[in-house]
Amino acid sequence: MKLHTLGPAATDSNAAAEYYQNIEITQSIQIELHQSYEEILHNLRQYRGDYLLIPAAFQSITGLSWGQTHYRYLDQLQLRKTFIHQLNPLVLVKKQGNNAQIGYTHAATADLLRQLCPELQEIRLCDSKFQAYQRYLKDGDVVLTNQKNLTKNDHLVQKLEVPMIWCLYYIKGENDHETAQ
Repeated sequence: MKLHTLGPAATDSNAAAEYYQNIEITQSIQIELHQSYEEILHNLRQYRGDYLLIPAAFQSITGLSWGQTHYRYLDQLQLRKTFIHQLNPLVLVKKQGNNAQIGYTHAATADLLRQLCPELQEIRLCDSKFQAYQRYLKDGDVVLTNQKNLTKNDHLVQKLEVPMIWCLYYIKGENDHETAQ
């Protein structure tokens, strides 16, 4: 079984895929990591017969949500399982001495960053919280990312524990019927 999800290895998506790989003892699972969920969705025909793992809180940089994805791809995706797996703790990090002008985060957590830092002038969205942290290091003042991305020099402002619902979809093949089980 091949399982497609968001990479790199530092993402919550990969951690959830590895968690699923450990609890699914009935079959061997190969995890394939991608740059973005949009990349997977745009190439579903290439992945027929494989699986997609995506969080219920999914939202793309372009605004595509999990709900929109679920309905838009009804003819190509079939929801097979859901499970709960904790995200790596979300952390708010600020560079000391800087005014909070530019913040980075994943599109799904942008609203949360706005709530935590209403003074931000600009929020820049990234395909993953790992990518958000990397961009923050270059020119950001604030980042909402995963705790495991941090270094000892980062100034932690707030930590949030977040359970997440993960959705496992079968990517329908050419010979699958609309109601394939």
